[in-house]
Amino acid sequence: MADQPTVANKRNRKPRPSRARGLRTTTGCLTCRKRRIKCDETKPRCGPCVKSAKECEVSAGANNQDEARSTESNATQRSVVSTTASFRSPITRQSITSDVDPLLFANTPELRFDLSPLTLTTSLPSPNSAPFQWYDLLAEDAISNIHKHNLGFDELCLSRRQSPVPETPELNPLIDAQLGTDNRILSTEIPVAPWKSADRILLNDNELILLQHYVEVVGPMLDLFDPLRHFAIVIPRLAVHNVGLLKSLLAVSARHMALHRDTLSRSAESSLDAHSPGPPMLDGVPEVNGLNRLSHIATQYYYETLQYLGQNLLYPSYSRSSEIIATTILISTYEMFDSEGSYSNGAWERHLRGVFWIQRSQDNNGESKDGIRRAVWWAWVRQDIWVAFREGRRVLTIWHPKRRLSDLTPDELATRVVYIAARCVDFATNDKSYDLSIRIEQGDRLLQALDDWHRILPSSFQPIYALPPPDSELFSPIWIHPPSHAAAIQMFHFARIIVLINQPCMGGTGVFRQRQRLLDESVYYICGIAMMHQGKELLSAFVNPQALYAAGLCVQSPVKQSAILELLEKTLNVTRFPPKTLLRDLENHWRNET
Repeated sequence: MADQPTVANKRNRKPRPSRARGLRTTTGCLTCRKRRIKCDETKPRCGPCVKSAKECEVSAGANNQDEARSTESNATQRSVVSTTASFRSPITRQSITSDVDPLLFANTPELRFDLSPLTLTTSLPSPNSAPFQWYDLLAEDAISNIHKHNLGFDELCLSRRQSPVPETPELNPLIDAQLGTDNRILSTEIPVAPWKSADRILLNDNELILLQHYVEVVGPMLDLFDPLRHFAIVIPRLAVHNVGLLKSLLAVSARHMALHRDTLSRSAESSLDAHSPGPPMLDGVPEVNGLNRLSHIATQYYYETLQYLGQNLLYPSYSRSSEIIATTILISTYEMFDSEGSYSNGAWERHLRGVFWIQRSQDNNGESKDGIRRAVWWAWVRQDIWVAFREGRRVLTIWHPKRRLSDLTPDELATRVVYIAARCVDFATNDKSYDLSIRIEQGDRLLQALDDWHRILPSSFQPIYALPPPDSELFSPIWIHPPSHAAAIQMFHFARIIVLINQPCMGGTGVFRQRQRLLDESVYYICGIAMMHQGKELLSAFVNPQALYAAGLCVQSPVKQSAILELLEKTLNVTRFPPKTLLRDLENHWRNET
């Protein structure tokens, strides 16, 4: 009792701040402890110090704890390699080290993003009505185009049946006579559903050409982030048993061939014309109703797909099937190839919302156990990211991942950055009337999520080949293999650019210079990867143009602007989409910035 302080001593002693105000004795940086605010212990600089532009001082005790934790997890750390460990880029980021503790990623920011896109503020269709509302969007725009362009298709075929047809295991009457010169079957199995054929649908020569083009060219583009290659391997096998899916596949294949028609052999195109669906093509006639021949073939299959949907959506099993999920993304891809740059008033943007309704009604997401549903979801998100970025709206997805970065395989890490990029597009297009401190905090969380992702990458994301930076302001080729990992690095830098150019900066000259160094690094990587791939392959057709466009948004040097413009034009000459209006838009942006 003698050692207890007296009442007088208690009165003279200053009141002790409560722990609720951030007093911590063994953790947190010294700066936050002196300021008596809560430290989030982010390394190398904590969030409060970054926000207030103060020096982040770490105590020796904290360093000792980090060293002890590093020793305990040393075996795990050796398997994690930094992306920049073996390649010297023009910028060395202090936050990227070769030894990364996977425990740091137990609760990374991308698992805690706000999930409140515009789609949550409006009424969503019920799960049962979502496919019908999506189809009504398609049919309404299709009928409008029939009238506008005098396409000659029967609009009555696009109306839905008024009552459901019972699902009886009868022989399928819905095998289209145009798919196959006759309706001979290859087996006598009883179909499991009236909208699905148990027998493979026979194809004529033209349809076989289109199917092969899809499997060899279009499917691999959609499969860029999918090691199981569902679009190139699984979906064609489903399509030869379902008329609607098959016709949507043929439509997107013909539309892609139309984009590249000047590189096709004349014999291939003439063979397609000889037995194409719809009105016969005449030799020497370059266009039909304003469309080139391949475009007309694609349009015919597109309208026949809609006709099939109108006749079969009322089968409950079909409206919940993998076939309709695959059909929706193929229709969306057809419309992407056919968009012609009209994003504001085009059908593609509105129809992506309809695809979201169906995905949501079936609870499909990036971690679905069913491979087709998972692959379709990622393909849809990649399309929606680009439209949202160009349209200045938020992305449509309301899903967020459950798995931690440390639990993901390298291929899953490649898809995770697509999700983070979607949240970055949300930030860039979100309401900018928020308090500046809130905007800065939101941007910091996204940059931290990107940095966490970048730090945990294995060696397969490192360049195999890269020339040293040139003395001039031009760029050097960077080769990363496999292509999905190269695309993931480009997506990472695309996302970082759009956060940095939309985040307010209140940290003074030092913070501004650091941001500019990060922007320069992102431009360097995007252009270097594009130089290596843009003239040789179509796999990165979804990623290269949008990444190059974003790189152009943050470049002021006329020399670099010309180099990016040349790279983007070469890329568009290879991919044939998005439209070349991107070049004009980028030039207008530079002109307005001066």
